Amino acid sequence: MKKSFVVLIAIFGVLLLLPFTVQTVVDFCGTSDEEADSSVSGGPRLLSFDIFKDTFYGPFKREASMVDNARKLKAAWHDARENVAAGSNEGELSQNLEPVVNALSDLESATFAVNTYAQLDTADDDYKLLRRADTLLYVLEDEPEHFPELDSCLRVITERFSDFSVLRALDGIRRYGVWKGSYLRAFEKTVENENALVLAIRPKYQLTVWKLFSEPGEKVVLGNNPADLSSDPWLYYRQDVEFLVQPSPFDERAAKLDDPIKAIQKFRDQLKAKGVELLVVVVPGKPCIYPERLTGDNDIKPVMGGGDYRGHGKTVLDSLTALGFNTVDLYTPLWAAKANDGELGALYLNDDTHWTPRGAELAAWEIYTKVQKMVEDSLVDVGPESIEYDVQDSAADRMGDIGEMSGLNKFNVFKSQKVMGHVVVPFKDDFRNAKILILGDSFSRIYQTDSPVNAGWIAHFAKDMKRPVASIVSDGGASTLVREKLARRAGVLKGKKLLIWEFVERDLRFGAEGWKTVDF
Repeated sequence: MKKSFVVLIAIFGVLLLLPFTVQTVVDFCGTSDEEADSSVSGGPRLLSFDIFKDTFYGPFKREASMVDNARKLKAAWHDARENVAAGSNEGELSQNLEPVVNALSDLESATFAVNTYAQLDTADDDYKLLRRADTLLYVLEDEPEHFPELDSCLRVITERFSDFSVLRALDGIRRYGVWKGSYLRAFEKTVENENALVLAIRPKYQLTVWKLFSEPGEKVVLGNNPADLSSDPWLYYRQDVEFLVQPSPFDERAAKLDDPIKAIQKFRDQLKAKGVELLVVVVPGKPCIYPERLTGDNDIKPVMGGGDYRGHGKTVLDSLTALGFNTVDLYTPLWAAKANDGELGALYLNDDTHWTPRGAELAAWEIYTKVQKMVEDSLVDVGPESIEYDVQDSAADRMGDIGEMSGLNKFNVFKSQKVMGHVVVPFKDDFRNAKILILGDSFSRIYQTDSPVNAGWIAHFAKDMKRPVASIVSDGGASTLVREKLARRAGVLKGKKLLIWEFVERDLRFGAEGWKTVDF
């Protein structure tokens, strides 16, 4: 082999190993002996040795933790059972169960985190068993008839986890360890995001690329603004754009994706079995409502505006409606409302994926209108009007999430945007009295738990309904994760008559964890 080839191979090898080597040096130089010892037990860790730890140490440490927590759970349940048998009154039941809830939570934490980069599969029998116990504990206070079932479930759990099992530890390595591509991808992503060399170089590189080419980063698409619309740049989340330009979830090229229609239908049937009606709300992505600010083409007109453009999200929504689902169309009113942008301001934020307070309040009104129609048609009984809400103006500064994704905000490239929210008082989630439960993603969270608080669409919907509501929200996880949250707290469905499920359209393709079937 020629010497030049050897030199090239050596240089390539050094460059390939450079980030890992630098991180190793930083780990050792920046970590004391005491911290290094604690890195395998939950303290500061040596990132470079995660693979070694997760293969030879972590599984057995996890096993020991599960055993310890299972024995604590057994003792806590024994004490609680004796107190119940002794005739504790109703007010003391939750107090007796608190140590059991805490012990079960600790056991779940130890069991579900298989290693640094893998969580226990939700289809695993251990996962289902622990979640079943969690649900039974939650409903026990209101439904004491479940006591024998909970007792049997906890006995199975404590028997299963109270003894140290080498075979179970080895099975965890086999199923979730470094041999799996998912583990290696997660490790690679962590190294990419946390590596000292990358963290030192990337910001300067991003700023240089922005100044030279106006390129805002791999997760961001820069809008092509017509000059008369805005002097501030409009940013789009790349997944929002990709959802529109990639094949529809119904396309044969998307066959490997979970079928959202089947998952939604299964969820509707599960709720019907519990006497709960489902209302589906698909939120249009920003580029679906403002394609002209993305492309610079003012001639784009969707079907809702008399044109021939129809996004994938609207197609799925129309399919659900045709199949008999209760749905809310936000596409048509949002597109129509753009005609008043010059007077009232835009419906979506400049450098954020989400809508402005104006967009959120419009959505609240459309959802309210649909629910009122369902009430009038006797499809659902949400109880009488019982609360008079008030509205107070409150300004807030929003630093857009897309601007944060770009990594350029540390250089003050993008400005925060001031919004005027309308706070609804006295609003709070009321799980006990509400007949309406809302599941949602960050479009349900913005302005609701973010500043200015209680100014999101949920609060305004409650104001319009004049009734209490309750909500469960999972950022970026309304396709599956929020249903898993509900499954863990299935007792909250007691007394509910209507469940409103809100998710952004991009989740039809890119939803976290796909569109799994979730058992209740």
